[in-house]
Amino acid sequence: GLLATFKQRARPTFDLLGRLAADGQVELLTGGFYEPILALLPDWDKVGQIQALTQFLKTSFGVSARGMWLAERIWEPQLPRVLREAGVEFVLVDDSHFSLAGLDTETLGGYYLTEEQGASVAVFPINQRLRYLVPFADPAESVRYLEGRRGAGAVTLVDDGEKFGVWPGTDRLVYGERWLARFLETLRATPWLRVSTFSRFLDTEPPAGRVYLPTAAYTEMGEWALPPAAATELHDARARLAGLPDGERLTRLLRGGFFRNFLVKYPEIGDAYWKMTRLSRRVHEGLTARPRDPRLLAARERLWQGQANDAYWHGVFGGCYLPHLRRAVKSALIGCERRLAGSGKPLGLDCMRDDIDGDGLPEVVVRTRSLGLTLRPARGGSLTELLWLGGEMDIADVLTRRPEPYHRQVAERASGSGADEVRTIHAAPAVKEAGLTALLRYDRFRRASLLDGLFPPEGDLDPLDPWDAARLVVGERPLEYEVKTSPREVALLCALPRPDGLPLMLQKSVSAMADDPAVTVTYRLRWDGDEPLAGRWAVQWNLTLSAGDAPGRYYRVAGRPSLGSRGRLPAVHGLAMVDEWLGCELALRWANPADIAWAPVETVSLSETGFERIYQGSALLFAWRLRLQPGQTWETSLRVAITETATRPVGETGAGAAETGESA
Repeated sequence: GLLATFKQRARPTFDLLGRLAADGQVELLTGGFYEPILALLPDWDKVGQIQALTQFLKTSFGVSARGMWLAERIWEPQLPRVLREAGVEFVLVDDSHFSLAGLDTETLGGYYLTEEQGASVAVFPINQRLRYLVPFADPAESVRYLEGRRGAGAVTLVDDGEKFGVWPGTDRLVYGERWLARFLETLRATPWLRVSTFSRFLDTEPPAGRVYLPTAAYTEMGEWALPPAAATELHDARARLAGLPDGERLTRLLRGGFFRNFLVKYPEIGDAYWKMTRLSRRVHEGLTARPRDPRLLAARERLWQGQANDAYWHGVFGGCYLPHLRRAVKSALIGCERRLAGSGKPLGLDCMRDDIDGDGLPEVVVRTRSLGLTLRPARGGSLTELLWLGGEMDIADVLTRRPEPYHRQVAERASGSGADEVRTIHAAPAVKEAGLTALLRYDRFRRASLLDGLFPPEGDLDPLDPWDAARLVVGERPLEYEVKTSPREVALLCALPRPDGLPLMLQKSVSAMADDPAVTVTYRLRWDGDEPLAGRWAVQWNLTLSAGDAPGRYYRVAGRPSLGSRGRLPAVHGLAMVDEWLGCELALRWANPADIAWAPVETVSLSETGFERIYQGSALLFAWRLRLQPGQTWETSLRVAITETATRPVGETGAGAAETGESA
C-alpha cells in the first residue's frame, strides 16, 4: 500500500499497471496496507489494514482483489478466519510450510484448502526451487525444471521485486543482459506451458486437496528467529544432512524458530511490539465508541504505519539493525500516542507503574508535555526510552551489540570481495570494509542509559564497555524503589543498600516535571566503611539523534567533534549533542565537575550487499572523583534537557571528524 501510494506520483507507471490489471495480464493482490506481519497484530488491525488496501486497489484501479500477499509468509493457523473476515479468498505461502505438514514438495501443485472455525481459504504453495532459479539461472533451466514437474498441473512462482534490479548485480543481469525479456520469450515459446493468474486458475481448477499448515515461515526466517547458538546448530545440521544421499529431502523436515521469538531475541523489537499493542487497544476502544472521530482516525493511521514489518525482525536485509527503520516505526507510534492525547500534545503529567513488556517485572512510565520516559527499577533503575514528543523520536533507541550467527563469517571474507557480483542472498556475503572484526564486541547489559558503577581512582575508562574495570557494577540489579507524584512532578526513588556486602548505600532518583523538557537524575552515596574510600562514580548514557559522522551532527565542545567520534575531556560541567538536521540540541549538565568520555556504538550486521558497520548511537560516560571518609555522604545531580533549535543548512557548520585528543 505504501509503495502504491508512492507510485501514484509516477503516473505513467501507475496508469500502465491499471491497464494491465484491467486486461487481465496482471493480478493485483491485497495485504496489510503498511505491510505488517499480520500474526503480530490484534485481529481488528489485521482486518482493517487488509480492507484498507483492498479499498485502495478498488478506488485506484477498479479491481476487487481476491488474493493476498502475506508479508514474509509468516503463517499461523488462526489466520484463515481473519482473512475470510477481511474478504480474502486465497493466500500464498512457501512450499516449506507444506513440507512441515508432511507433504512432499516435489508433488505439490495447484492450490489447497485450509480453514479455521469453518472459515476456509485457498493456499498456493510457492515453489522454492523455481524461486532460487529466477533470475539467477538461464531461462532454459527454469523451463527444464518445469518440464519435470508437468505432472503437478501447476507450479506457483511469486517472489520479491528486489531480485529484479535492487540486489547486487541484478540490474545488469535482468535488464542489461535482457534476462527478463528472454525469460518471458522462453515461456511464450514453450507450447506445453500456460501462464495464469491465481483467480483464473481458482475459477477453473479444483483444489489439490485439504491441508492444515503449522506455524511457519520461509526456511531462512526460521533460522534467523533462533538464538545464535541454536541457529548455528541448525545451519550446521542442514549442511551435514545435505551431504547424505537424499539429504536435501530430509532437510525439509528440519524447522527453525518461531517468528515471535524476535520479540525476545531483540528486546528493542519487543518494546515496539508491546507499545504497538497498547496503543492499538486504545485506538480500537475509542473508534468503537466514536467511529468517525477524525483525531482517532488519524491516530489509527499512525498506528498502522508503526506496524510496518521491517523493524520487527532481522535477517539478511538489515531489519532492526537499521536505525532509520526503527526510528520510522517509533516515530509513527509516538505520533499515534500524541494524537490520542488530543491537540497534538500530551496533556499535563502522567505516570504508570505496570509490567509493560510481559517480562514479569515492573516498569515506570512517565509522560510530561514534552517527554516520555520508561524506567526499569528492577534492572538497575535504567532508562530504556526517552521520547522527545515534539520530534516524535526516541533518543534512547540505541541497539545493543550482540552476537549473530553470521559473525563467524566476517573474518573469513576478504574486504569488498564480490561487491559487484550477481548473487542471491543465500550466497557467501561480502565484507564492505576492512576492520570489521575489531567491532565484534558484545555488551554485558542492554544498551540503556543510567547504567552505574564504582571504579578505581585512576586509569582511562572505556566509554563503550567500562564494566570490567569496575569495583562495583550496579548494571541490571533490582533496586528498592518508590514513586512519588505531585501535580507538577514525578520522581522515581531507588536505593541499593550494601551491594555485594560493600559498606555503601546508593540512592538514585530520576524526576521529570510537567512543563520542563528535561530529566533530572540525582545520586547520593554514603560510605560506611572503616577506611576512606577513593574511587570514581560513573554513569553511562546511550543516546542517538539522526546520524553519527554527518554534517551538522556534533558535540558542542571544543572542535565540534562529530557524534560518530571518540573523545574525552577532564573536569567539565557538561556537553551538548547537536543535530541541525533534526533541529534539536540535547544538553547534559551536572553540578560537580566530571571526567567525560564518548564513543560511537557501532554494530556489524548483514545486509543484501554484505557485512557492514552501522552507527547506532553514542555512548557517553561521566565519572566523578570520590574521596569519602567513613560515614561521609557524596551527592551530585545531572540534568538532561532537549531544546528545539532553528534548523540550518547542515553543510555550513563544518562539523566532521573530531578534533579533541582521542577523537577519530
